[in-house]
Amino acid sequence: MEKKKKTKNKKRFTWVNLAQLLTVAALLLWMQWAVDSGRVLTIFVASPTSIVEEGIKIITDGTLWPHLLLTIQEALAGYLSAVVVGIAVGLLWTLFPVSEKYMNVFCSAIMAVPKVAILPLLILWFGIGEMSKVFIIIIGTFVPCLLNAYNGVRLVDPDLYDVIRVLGGKRRDEIFHVCFPASFPAVFAGLQISLSSAWTCVLAAELMNSRDGMGFLIKRGMDTHQPTLVLGGMVLIAAAAYGTSLLVTLFEGKLCPWKRTIENL
Repeated sequence: MEKKKKTKNKKRFTWVNLAQLLTVAALLLWMQWAVDSGRVLTIFVASPTSIVEEGIKIITDGTLWPHLLLTIQEALAGYLSAVVVGIAVGLLWTLFPVSEKYMNVFCSAIMAVPKVAILPLLILWFGIGEMSKVFIIIIGTFVPCLLNAYNGVRLVDPDLYDVIRVLGGKRRDEIFHVCFPASFPAVFAGLQISLSSAWTCVLAAELMNSRDGMGFLIKRGMDTHQPTLVLGGMVLIAAAAYGTSLLVTLFEGKLCPWKRTIENL
């Protein structure tokens, strides 16, 4: 019976992937046909083949790598800083509820303010270099990490703590064997949300005012009416974001092995 379930899940996964590939292939073929037939002007949308040609060109002539690596570096620097600080403050809120009452209004204000509106002030303070981009990423990703860590710990089932106490566990055992593991799924949900915000913030910052990075390449494509460069940059950013999201998912699988067991039921 268990083997049949596993086989069924594998078949379903294969068919879902096949449907995804067919959808993407159909979209690419339609774009190629629309451009080649002249139904869509090339100043608005580029064909997939021209995007690939432009990608090969900027890779081989060395234009791409400095901009792509800089954007990845900025995104990861701001994201990891926000993750460390956000999770730490979220745990602090659970240990000291007074700190949550004090800081909650400020976090709500940060969430309400559009991050792009803060960017001109950061550029005024730190210039158009890497520092302003890292700070806007921290501001945009800090709160989701904090709230998910806080709620993940706060919503742990109290019965789990009772089990540890019955078995003779101490406060330390409650924290490291119950509190932290039980809150990991909520924490990783916050990490995924924050990761998406990090890529959005870094691209918005580079599009607004920058002399390097993937946002700068996309903006240059806009200014010179090169849709191949614009769409190619968007595809590369999407690929980088998807790759980092997969890394977070793999890391979650290592720290939350029970989640894979539940999904296979």
